[in-house]
Amino acid sequence: MGTVDGPYLLVLFIGAVIVVVDGQLIFRNSPAYLNEVYQDPSRARQISGMVAVLFHLVMLGLVALIASIGWDGYPTPQAMVARVGVLLLLTAVGHAATIGILSRMREQQLSTEIAESQIAVSRRRDVPHEPPEEESERPHEPARGEVTGLPPEDPASDPTMRTPRAAASRGRWTARRAR
Repeated sequence: MGTVDGPYLLVLFIGAVIVVVDGQLIFRNSPAYLNEVYQDPSRARQISGMVAVLFHLVMLGLVALIASIGWDGYPTPQAMVARVGVLLLLTAVGHAATIGILSRMREQQLSTEIAESQIAVSRRRDVPHEPPEEESERPHEPARGEVTGLPPEDPASDPTMRTPRAAASRGRWTARRAR
């Protein structure tokens, strides 16, 4: 072990702490940014995890290079501060590049969703529209037993409505059929 090991390890440690803190910020906050376009939160976490791992690997490699290049003799405190400054600047560039990657992925997913919805709309236009089958002969007349309008505020006061429990089990209010 030479006389350079102390400052070298200190710069290496400071750089690793900076990268890990920034990488964790990216890892924890990017799923919220991607959740808007990826409806599946687990997919947004996967993508943000892959981007965060890429950030960590690239930045830790840069930290190792900056910490090990050009120590002539015993470094002065100014040289160590300069190296930490370079590490901070490179971390900022790496952070900006990572945010750019996430933005590009978000925009790409958003444009894919827009294109898919436009294709679905154009397919619906190509299919001939069939009128719905009606129970009554006249389209303006409600079918026998059909309820029109909104349900009453108090369903128990309306004798044509089923009980709330029976309606809730089927998921909607329906009228009793007149016999």
